[in-house]
Amino acid sequence: MKLSIGKKIFLSAAVLSLFALPSFAKEVTVNCSDGAIPVEVPDDIVSIVESHMGEIEAALQENEVTKKQVSDAMKTVNEEYDKLKSEYGFATDKPYQTAVNGLNDFCSSLNDTLPNTQTLQNVWAESWIGMLIPNVKFGFGVNAGVATLDITSLLDVADALAIDTSDIKDFTKDYDNKLVFPTVAADLRIGGIVLPFDLGLSFVTFDTRDWSQIDDGIKPCAFDYFTIGSDFRWRLLDLGGKFFHIRASASGGFYHTKGGLEVLDDDIDAGASMDFKSTTLFAGAQFSAKALCFVPFLGGRLMLTKSSVDWKANANWDSILGASTSTDSAYADVLKWNILPTNFSGGSSSSWGVRPQIYGGLGIDLFVLDITMSGSYDLVKDVLGGAVSVRISI
Repeated sequence: MKLSIGKKIFLSAAVLSLFALPSFAKEVTVNCSDGAIPVEVPDDIVSIVESHMGEIEAALQENEVTKKQVSDAMKTVNEEYDKLKSEYGFATDKPYQTAVNGLNDFCSSLNDTLPNTQTLQNVWAESWIGMLIPNVKFGFGVNAGVATLDITSLLDVADALAIDTSDIKDFTKDYDNKLVFPTVAADLRIGGIVLPFDLGLSFVTFDTRDWSQIDDGIKPCAFDYFTIGSDFRWRLLDLGGKFFHIRASASGGFYHTKGGLEVLDDDIDAGASMDFKSTTLFAGAQFSAKALCFVPFLGGRLMLTKSSVDWKANANWDSILGASTSTDSAYADVLKWNILPTNFSGGSSSSWGVRPQIYGGLGIDLFVLDITMSGSYDLVKDVLGGAVSVRISI
């Protein structure tokens, strides 16, 4: 079966990673049907074998596996490990640790990006839209944006495991190995009553499994996404008239996002998934100046953010190794005895931290149609963002 490059990076990095012989090995005692035996386990995978020891020993007891059978099977497997670096082009002698660390580093990169996708939502060029009474000021519409996402760690994992990512590298070579993470939301803003403020709300929920045409088109992938946010802006300055004016405001608000990506291949009983969530509180200020229909603006925020990303993968070793399932196959025995664990997981989380962000752009006010083009930059995490909003504004 031919796998896409994107799937290879995420799935293969997690599940192909057990196959190279590390420089060191550690003895692990395994209880077989006829007693305990110490077996040499590559240092690279000691932790995962030990964490699954209960499953391994239960399978050995159930299948009445002897010490000699385990010893012979592990000898064969270790010989095959050694071939993967010399014959199959792996660039590391610790591929499991390389893969797990690389995926965890990628989760950290996603933690950096998520808050910047949130603040792309509900950006209005006008620093203050005006009063609901008596002027009836409100607007609603949709916005879509992207924020840069560093995939260097994934590319390093792919290189170490001899996975071809040349097409992705060609695409990102001029962008320092960065792709983009998208966001989309519907938003609403309403002017204040009596006091000079306005309120904004943004929201979207989406699951590809609820849309059969999309679900069929992107299989074996599935994606779900939820975000909600609100902000409050207080007018600090309002000079001029309807078509020429200068405005400034102070703001505060919050955003919460959660979602996930799943890759599941029923044909080989293997898959991988990633779940993420992020909460951001912010305070900021914005300045805008209107000349006819054009509204340039500039602002800054202090973001207080907390994010987490977790991943897990399930491997089908028989398919990965191309192993025979005949009764005399050492691979078949190892698989049946659960000596190669099938479940892997990891992740990364960030505690509450303050990050400054600058943003700006240009709005175009065409009577009831409002178009806003914005950009942002996270000064701490070096993340760029950009968005376009289209709204009906009265």
